Amino acid sequence: MADITSAANLATQKINILPITEAAAPSSQPPPAQAGVVRPPAVALQALSASELKLLPGAGGSVATPAQAVAGVTAQAAAATATVWQNAKSITNQWTINQDRNSWIGVSGIGWQKLSTASDSGCAALTALASSAIITKASVNYRTESDGMVHEMYVF
Repeated sequence: MADITSAANLATQKINILPITEAAAPSSQPPPAQAGVVRPPAVALQALSASELKLLPGAGGSVATPAQAVAGVTAQAAAATATVWQNAKSITNQWTINQDRNSWIGVSGIGWQKLSTASDSGCAALTALASSAIITKASVNYRTESDGMVHEMYVF
């Protein structure tokens, strides 16, 4: 039986062997600017106040998961054995980190609430809804379960 990887066999099958002599690197360049193409306008950065800067992750010296030790949340978690709906709430903060299913919302009058970790797509959807609620300052109804996490959300 013939060796199918021999150089002679590969040559008869018209298979070219190209040795890799260079480090892998991109060989294409971005296209040059074209006449008549309008560039998007530059976005001006918003100046933050000192109190807003303190709210940024890492500004206080640590980048830890938000504490859920707010009196209302603790009492709710202790009493809740089933579904609890929070209606007409306002989301004031959001915290997300580059980890699977780790996203939190800050709810006015309640405190930090962790978004459901049941699925990647569910956590992403709840995060997007929360972002929309913050941007539009919309009223939110959401459902928590006995695990203390938000499993369902409606933005009005």
